[in-house]
Amino acid sequence: FDMMVRALPSGVRMTAVMDCCHSGTGMDLPFTWTQRGWACDDNPCHSMGDVQLFSGCEDHQTSADVQSLSGGAGGAMTNAFIGALQENPHHTYPSLMAAIHSGLRRRGHKQRPQLTSSQQFDTSKKFSLSDIMPNRNHQIGRRYKRNKKKNMAMAVGAGVVGGLVMGELFEAFLGF
Repeated sequence: FDMMVRALPSGVRMTAVMDCCHSGTGMDLPFTWTQRGWACDDNPCHSMGDVQLFSGCEDHQTSADVQSLSGGAGGAMTNAFIGALQENPHHTYPSLMAAIHSGLRRRGHKQRPQLTSSQQFDTSKKFSLSDIMPNRNHQIGRRYKRNKKKNMAMAVGAGVVGGLVMGELFEAFLGF
């Protein structure tokens, strides 16, 4: 959060993909999407920027490695993500997450990708890399509600590299 999200101004959109182990809350964003709606973290970090993170698995899980669509090493969730968008480039957020989950299950992977965000938003809208939402957070920074310890075994470097690879794959396969 401190390195990549905190300084983003309102009107800036960052969409990140971290297809690495223990990445569920890899950017420490305050809201996690569930099928029942948005859940707020116990100690949320709010920013001015519009940030979305698609992570490869929950915090306690590992992300599977597979052969990528281009023939090299890659992540199972990354392949499912790209496959879902190639199959239907007009997904809503719930249908995109369902397609990613389905693609992983078909290939025998048990990891559960997560969608986290700096702000709550209407998930019935279509997935977009450029639909910037203005800041709606009433408070900026971390708000402590209770003490807890997080398992921070995730490798940030792998997530950054994964995000860079995702950008190249989006451009190559989807024209984003």
